[in-house]
Amino acid sequence: MLPLSETQTNQAFQFRAGYTSCLTFEFLQHDLALVDQQLMSMVSSAPDFFQGAVVVIDLSKLSQEIIVEFAELKSLMRKHGIVTIGVSGGTKLQQHAAKQASLAVVNLSKTIRRDKEAPVAWQTKLVTQPIRSGVQIYAKSGDLIVTNQVSSGAELLADGHIHIYGCLRGRVLAGVNGNEAARIFCRALDAELIAIAGCYLTRDDLTSMSIPADQLLQIHLENDKLKIETL
Repeated sequence: MLPLSETQTNQAFQFRAGYTSCLTFEFLQHDLALVDQQLMSMVSSAPDFFQGAVVVIDLSKLSQEIIVEFAELKSLMRKHGIVTIGVSGGTKLQQHAAKQASLAVVNLSKTIRRDKEAPVAWQTKLVTQPIRSGVQIYAKSGDLIVTNQVSSGAELLADGHIHIYGCLRGRVLAGVNGNEAARIFCRALDAELIAIAGCYLTRDDLTSMSIPADQLLQIHLENDKLKIETL
């Protein structure tokens, strides 16, 4: 197998994407200038995905001694078209500071399921026609198999694996209910965004990698990072 992905360094935050009404912004280090810089790059690479996105800030990976300037962070997010509605985790002091900035304190563990075991009624959804821009297909409690082309602007989601035998464009999210064992299989990878259990790569990320043009690929999670390998 040929590993293709590279580890990112000095990362201030990461988003988790899923089949839910909001994104989780995992705060990794308290550097708002770095957040602004990385948001600018990230949003420009996938503007349709982030514009108007609703976000909850996860403080669980941030140092307990840090008190975030939440009003400034909210303003920074708004500048990039992202709406911040609340925080999760953190200390009582951090949560108090969030409330002072009119942010709600929510419990993500109750709103986002991260099952690693497949449901009992696991089903496979098969799609044979081309998937056009603007179309969303979701394989709930199962895998998704697409034997035709996926156009830019289309969106594929599955609780399990996603197999694509035509050209893969658009957005593809596997393991959207937290199934970290889910994988994406494809041949021609030209996606706007790929994600597994909330960890994702944008088109800019993929363009920076040396991905073979005509080889079978599998994408899976390893240490909370997406890894792309030839089969």
